[in-house]
Amino acid sequence: MTENYSAHSTTGGDRGDNVRRDASEVTLDAPSGWGDQPTRGIFWPSQAIAVGPGWFSDFHHHYATQVCISFGAPLRVRMYASGPYTEQRSLIVGPHVPHELETTGIPCFVLWSESRALADLARHLRITSASELPALPEDLLSVLRSLLLASGEQALDERAGRALLSRVLTTLVGPSWDEGPDDPRIAEALLLVTPQFLVEQSQPIKHLAICVHLSPGRFRHLFRTEMGISVQSYLRWRRLYTALRTTVYGASLTEAAHAAGFADSAHLTRVFRATFGLPPSRIFKNSHAVQFILGAES
Repeated sequence: MTENYSAHSTTGGDRGDNVRRDASEVTLDAPSGWGDQPTRGIFWPSQAIAVGPGWFSDFHHHYATQVCISFGAPLRVRMYASGPYTEQRSLIVGPHVPHELETTGIPCFVLWSESRALADLARHLRITSASELPALPEDLLSVLRSLLLASGEQALDERAGRALLSRVLTTLVGPSWDEGPDDPRIAEALLLVTPQFLVEQSQPIKHLAICVHLSPGRFRHLFRTEMGISVQSYLRWRRLYTALRTTVYGASLTEAAHAAGFADSAHLTRVFRATFGLPPSRIFKNSHAVQFILGAES
């Protein structure tokens, strides 16, 4: 495998079609099928992966930590609309870090995970690399690329995807990647946040606080300490994730919005765009380019 680019070179230019890559310009060095098949993704309750040609996403940020590994041309990423793009072979984005990502037509592996250990890794690499959007260390990237290439020829169904997810996260942060919060009261609160809860509870924070025997103020503080995010932001993320999973079942955007506690499809679209950098219709109504599988609940 030959790579003729630098992981840390930068280029300028205004955002727009002139900086977006055409799929015909990409030289693939991925396993057969990664570049010429629809992107395939799998959603689990707190993780997701996608394999295949990427796309452009406008500025956004999300609760999950994101890892992206290119198997073709370097991906392009930046934090500011007026800033230069950085060309990298890989990327790890921690929770709530704004970014704009260009991977149009480039065969990629993408992971989104709520793992606290992965968020800690992203935070560590931000500090040690002095970059808000760091690449993975070269030795770690080499191991992951080999792992992904070895699995690239098999069909990515739910079972194979689950095994791949586990191998990747174990390689990144070790076997304890799925550990929950340390405080049992927050762990209990997380279990209560079901799709039914999101729809039925008009005062969800107050209800959760009562259930774990804390005042709302103390619950908010403890939740942020344990999870690194406000409980309001977490509930927004869970609503969005519930809507995504409902859409994979075949529901319309309106049905998915109502099933997750959004006011309507327009509300869902606004939150989706702010979180992922593109409208949901661009993914879920474009099945010839993107195919999603619903992973098992546990």
